[in-house]
Amino acid sequence: MKKLKNIILGLVITISLTSVAYAGSFGLGVTGSYTNINGSGTESDAANTGTESSVRTKSVDNDAILGSVYAEYSFDDASWGAAGNGITFGASYTPGSADVSDKVFSRTDTADGLGGNGDSDGSVTYKAQAEVENYQNFYVEVPLWKSIYVKAGMSQIDVNTKESGASTTGTYGNTSLDGTNLGIGLKGVTSSNIVWKLAYEETDFDTLNLTSTTSNTIKADLDTEAVSLSVGYRF
Repeated sequence: MKKLKNIILGLVITISLTSVAYAGSFGLGVTGSYTNINGSGTESDAANTGTESSVRTKSVDNDAILGSVYAEYSFDDASWGAAGNGITFGASYTPGSADVSDKVFSRTDTADGLGGNGDSDGSVTYKAQAEVENYQNFYVEVPLWKSIYVKAGMSQIDVNTKESGASTTGTYGNTSLDGTNLGIGLKGVTSSNIVWKLAYEETDFDTLNLTSTTSNTIKADLDTEAVSLSVGYRF
């Protein structure tokens, strides 16, 4: 993440120094995305014996349709880009939430003291799910050729864990993750200053590390892939 920040900062400085003679315009718009959310991780009990029951690995994914809003500033068209495909700096925000998995996972454990009278053996069923929300993206778009552009950015997302039956395993709480966003797409502008974009993007988030109230741990990777269509207006 630090390396990407330095790269983007270098691009901003370079473009600012070489583009002072070029005018630009502000734009506002909306984006609809068909997004695949995928994650894989390992949960380890505090008393990890190395057995399957104390170390559990799972891979999950889910497809979601998400909407976002964006604001950006674009320099006038680069000589190698088509109309509307100038160097652009922007920020987008996706409200709402989406589940990481398309189903809720559960398991049943047997333990002392879980019986009906409180002192005999019994069983308890644990159910777990996670959701992501409040996706933010700060980006730069650079024309590659004609209407084709490439995108690089920094992202942040909130991850909320949802557990039930966790009286003995504890709860994990919520956290935020930073990520690297890369994409490629097509972009243009009409005579009425309507901007359109069609893009494919991938976001690779930092490793998720959580510790429960009973010292169990989760380590997981979270990534997204999206195909998006944006429509906006330049002032």
